[in-house]
Amino acid sequence: MKHANVDAKGQQLLELLAEGASTSVLARKLGYSPGTVRVYLHNLYRVIGVRNRTEAVLWHLNRVRPAEKRAAPAVSSALADETFGDVALRDGLLATLGVMESFVGPYGRVWEVGLRLKGQAIDADAAPFREDARLLWRALLQGNFGYAKALHDEGLADRVVNEGGVEALLLAMLLLLGGFSHAADACIASLQRARKGGRAVSARELNCLRALRGAMYEDDADGIGVLHTTADEKASPVLRQLALAALFHVHRARKEFPQARESANALWGQAELAREQLEAMGVRPLSRAASLVSGKPVAKQGVARGEKATAER
Repeated sequence: MKHANVDAKGQQLLELLAEGASTSVLARKLGYSPGTVRVYLHNLYRVIGVRNRTEAVLWHLNRVRPAEKRAAPAVSSALADETFGDVALRDGLLATLGVMESFVGPYGRVWEVGLRLKGQAIDADAAPFREDARLLWRALLQGNFGYAKALHDEGLADRVVNEGGVEALLLAMLLLLGGFSHAADACIASLQRARKGGRAVSARELNCLRALRGAMYEDDADGIGVLHTTADEKASPVLRQLALAALFHVHRARKEFPQARESANALWGQAELAREQLEAMGVRPLSRAASLVSGKPVAKQGVARGEKATAER
């Protein structure tokens, strides 16, 4: 995506898109017909070099993030004393986790390696759902709540909700955290109906969504408490990680930075635990098996053999 100068109208469109505004809402707020709004959107996409509204929201968020970083709460000036949570408050969960992001969340590396050790292949029919879940997980870590609203407005959320599972849970969480209460309530109601039919999300997961709604819209201390309880060892690892990410965003929005920092640190602990599990399974995801010698990567085993031969000579 290219850099571009956006005029005042384009900037207003981007801000409304990031809030999850549909075409009809854009038309009402800007005083244009829906057809005119679509023309303006098409021209905006061409100017900034994107293909659709989801990419436009991502482009906008990436552009404004540096300003948000400058406005972030002050952290310790001594870099050696920084915790994961300190950096997450400044740079966001996704950027701070880096490659460790793939160790946590739904369908992560532990799940993948577990299947392989059982001699099972990843079901090709399930691959799209895994991809959906990972995209939604990254959006949660990034704080890109508009991604879920864009899916909802484009009619793609219905399939996710109808299938149930962790993808539906993530979608509803993103909508709640983004302030899209009407869309979130519709998703939760659909999930409640589906649960009566014996499918969709679990009772614990529905309770987590209700708690998140209370924490976001009703200033419900009990809702925060339920989220903290969900994030303890009694919950499944994936649900615990989702609850920790949600708590980070809730506390950060409330400017409760110590609590946000603690939630982020706990999520990092989950990523470290997943890395240890992978190593116990015989996988070294962050292996140091290569060293740089004379500018060329050489396997440590090869280096050791070379050193032995030199000593024998």
